[in-house]
Amino acid sequence: MDTDLTLRELAYDDLAACLELATDRGWPAEDRKWGLLLDQGTGYGLVDRSGALLGTTVVTRYAGEHAALSMVLVATDHGGRGLGRRLVEHALENAGCPVVSLHATAQGRPLYEKLGFRSVARLTTHTGRFSSGELSGTTRAALRADLPAVVSADAEVFGADRGELWKDYFRFSDQVRLDGAGGFAATWRNVDGLVVGPVVADAVEGAKTLIGDLAVGADGDIRVDTYRDELGSWLESRGLVERSSVDLMVHGAVDVPGDRARLHAPMMQALG
Repeated sequence: MDTDLTLRELAYDDLAACLELATDRGWPAEDRKWGLLLDQGTGYGLVDRSGALLGTTVVTRYAGEHAALSMVLVATDHGGRGLGRRLVEHALENAGCPVVSLHATAQGRPLYEKLGFRSVARLTTHTGRFSSGELSGTTRAALRADLPAVVSADAEVFGADRGELWKDYFRFSDQVRLDGAGGFAATWRNVDGLVVGPVVADAVEGAKTLIGDLAVGADGDIRVDTYRDELGSWLESRGLVERSSVDLMVHGAVDVPGDRARLHAPMMQALG
């Protein structure tokens, strides 16, 4: 019986079980991504009497101001029993932040709406081989000394200080590039290719330049999740294909905080 399930915090030792659950739901086994999330946030899991992991979610908190909710998964043979709702309600009760956001699939959106989330933006994923040229000459590789400036700009754009996350992300990412106008972008290596994110720029043209420079020399497919239709069209002109879309949803506020007009791609969907 589902009443016999225990909800507990996840530890890093649960990583293998999280990957098995993701595979069960048809998600890729993104070990580096899960590892970062469990390091930076608090994972919650539903386990049965045998200790088997049947459901998960992760809450990543930013300076007590904003929490990102992610990795809401329930084992296929336990779907339709309210376990997802139980996990999300527990995450909201323990978020410790006035604003909670998430990226929702069409399947998950009805549950989140019932729990008080509202859609505020659409995020579209493009993947494929990027037709790149040469470096623009207007961006440069970031140094460790650039971290405070990146953290400060990110806080303005995202609406919360994510300094602790960025300390890890500088090591986690493949590269971080800066432009001369305060914009920046990064890539990180996932199981199925190179992911671009975040991308912060004053205008779409700046975002294109940063992405183009990050893609120079890229081996294999790249992925860009973008909130901008204009940027999506440009990505398609460079060889990428639209794959899927999700809704950015928020709880506890009318909209997500920050100067989101400058955020063209998130760090990753799971981190807000």
